[in-house]
Amino acid sequence: MKSKENKDKNAKQTAPEEEAVAESAAENASAEDVIDRENMSDEEYIAALEEKVGKCVAETVSAKNVAMRLQADFDNYRKRNAALSEEMKSLGKAMVIEKMLTVLDNCDLARKYLTDEAALTGFNMMERQILDALESFGLKEIEAEGKEFDANVMSAVEREKAEGSEGKVLAVLAKGYTLNGKVLRPASVKVGG
Repeated sequence: MKSKENKDKNAKQTAPEEEAVAESAAENASAEDVIDRENMSDEEYIAALEEKVGKCVAETVSAKNVAMRLQADFDNYRKRNAALSEEMKSLGKAMVIEKMLTVLDNCDLARKYLTDEAALTGFNMMERQILDALESFGLKEIEAEGKEFDANVMSAVEREKAEGSEGKVLAVLAKGYTLNGKVLRPASVKVGG
């Protein structure tokens, strides 16, 4: 109950203060803006009114320009933040997917040691689910085996003499991946040469 009384009391105290500020502003504005018609000729009165209208128009144009500049600044700020937000999302997604690539590498290694056909089938299904999930985020394996070596998406780790296979990828030692068209990890390959 006391809190309601305090609110009412505070509201009663601030209302007269606000009224006094408003009256003071009105008095100052009217004192500056008042044109004394009685002591002026018609030409002087018209000139004073034209001057006052000119000042009002100039103030309006200035205020409009400031408002437009503020609106443009806010739009730029919003666009920068949206772009930064998207960039941070992409960076976070890339970091998580990059960590998952080691899991996929270990899946390839583990497959060599599975001898039971049922276990291998289950293992392949699990690996396929992981790959499907990562592919839904834009991950793609870099196809390298048998292709021409491309330094943009491949890293030559070994070179082997092989006639007729100069500059071609002979074997993929570690799979490479792209994320939404950007190289996340280049493929490590053995190149003929």
